[in-house]
Amino acid sequence: MIKKMFHDRLFIVTTFPVALLAFWLVQMTFWGGGFLPFMLLLLLALLTAAEYFVEFEIRRTNKIMNTDIEQPVRPWYSTPFWSWDGAKQRLTSSKAWFAIAYVFAAIFFSSIGVTILVFFWLSIAVLIFALGVITPSNWSWVFDLNEQEATGKLSFLVDPDKVQFIFNGTQSIDSEIPNQMTWTYTSGWTIAVCVLFILLNIFVIPVLAKHMRDVVANLLGTNALPDSFVAKLQLWLASRKKQS
Repeated sequence: MIKKMFHDRLFIVTTFPVALLAFWLVQMTFWGGGFLPFMLLLLLALLTAAEYFVEFEIRRTNKIMNTDIEQPVRPWYSTPFWSWDGAKQRLTSSKAWFAIAYVFAAIFFSSIGVTILVFFWLSIAVLIFALGVITPSNWSWVFDLNEQEATGKLSFLVDPDKVQFIFNGTQSIDSEIPNQMTWTYTSGWTIAVCVLFILLNIFVIPVLAKHMRDVVANLLGTNALPDSFVAKLQLWLASRKKQS
């Protein structure tokens, strides 16, 4: 049980940076702007790299989640991407486009999971203070601000029942720094929010990990539609179009 909990959370945490990097590459390719032929070359390079990305993601998933997702047969392409046949192979490869679709699913699920995990640990820390396991004794930190928007001192004070942010200085009209903010971390709503994130960590994280594992199997593994099926579907649609 504990081992599975660890693997679920490790899978989510390691998926997030991988998906974030892949999402940035996809975004730069499709929405980066620039010279159209250069963007086409970037797209072909991205579709080529998808083969290695898929292999890496399936290996990572099998290793962390103890699954047995089968790798698609390699190599995907028989000619280089700068040739006409190579470009056609990549642009019509269902496996490559499924890999791009996987990036969007992975960034969605892993973002939710990482957010829950971050707030879960923050909730644990808050409860430790709120329940008196650790009692802060007037902890304080003071920072000097010397910016165009504000100049002065920003104080961060932690008392046994509250946290205070106090700003002493001058600020411009456009600045939105409050002079004082107080957060009572022993209040009922704070405890309720902390309990909520603890429950989300217990019940939602395993569901997210399962969905992410299924997405890998269905979009990247051999469960995905093969290129031969897509080719046959295209031929069938073309024949139907001619008949009509």
